[in-house]
This record gives sequence, C-alpha cells and structure tokens, in this order.
Amino acid sequence: MPVSGHSSLRLVSQQLTHPLPRLLLPAALAASLALTGCGAQGSGPSMEELEARIAPTADASAPAADPSALAELRFDTESLACDPRIHADAQGAWETSAPRTEVSQGAPLKLRNTEGSEGTDVPVDITVTTPGGKTHQAEATLSGGEWIELSYPADFSGASLAAGAFTVVWTTGEGAFIACDGFRGA
Repeated sequence: MPVSGHSSLRLVSQQLTHPLPRLLLPAALAASLALTGCGAQGSGPSMEELEARIAPTADASAPAADPSALAELRFDTESLACDPRIHADAQGAWETSAPRTEVSQGAPLKLRNTEGSEGTDVPVDITVTTPGGKTHQAEATLSGGEWIELSYPADFSGASLAAGAFTVVWTTGEGAFIACDGFRGA
C-alpha cells in the first residue's frame, strides 16, 4: 500500500511528462498574468506621456540652439554624419540631401519637412562652413512638404569650392536647429 502523499506525487510527475500538459503550462501562466492586470489601463504612462519622453516636440519658435554648439558642428565624410550630435529644435520630420561624391562644380543642397502642411511657409537659414573654417550664409523659404534647393557656391555670396569637408547647418529663421549635413569638395 502506497504512503498517502506518494501516489499523488507520482500522478503529478506522470502528468508533467506527458506532452499536452507541458504545452498548456506556458499558456496557463500567460493567462494568469493577463488576469492579474499586467498591461491594464492606468498601470503606466499613457502613449502621449511616453511620446513626450522619447521625442519632445518643438515648434518654429522653440528656443534657439546654442549658437556656439552650432558653430562646433563638423561633417565627417567617412561616417556621413555631423559631430557633435545635436537634436533638432524645430518641429517636423526633416530630410536633407547633399552630394555623397566629391564635388568640383557645385553642390545641390536640399531640405524638406515631410510633415509640412500645404500653405505653411518656414523661413530657413543655411550656413556652410568651409574646410578652412570660413562660413557663408543664405536664406530660403520652405513651403509645406516641398523640397527647397540651393546650390553651393552659386547661392552663397563670396563662396567658392575647395578640397575637403564642407558642413551645412540648417536652422529656422528664428534660430531653431533643424539639421546638419555636408559634402566633400574636390
């Protein structure tokens, strides 16, 4: 005659080695977690709060980026990025375009806001820093989600091409940082 706790132990042991209970065990655990309120309303920050933490919004009148930080930006032709990294102050989803091959005649520089709405104009300042550290500026107006295009050096007074990395910094007319890009002169 078996001792009274051992027969039930053998039954549980046999049930756990059978494939069907093993498959049901994870499902039962998941169901019990769901019933305890994991992920229920009110158990954490709302979607809006999370988005605000991840990507705070700014508008064209946002505080201007520190001009000394913008002056330090330099385009690296190897990584195709500007250093140091600075987050955009201006609201929008910005795209830039600049040549990725050496330029000897002129460099088309483009910018657009993919979230720009029709009928919305944004004044934009473009500053190009030469390999020698000189800066040249131009102004343009961005309309909605359309691309604006300038040509360096043609659209920048007193500018010329030289060998080396050129840095292009885009800001709103109020000074909010939009983006940094660049190209290599031949």
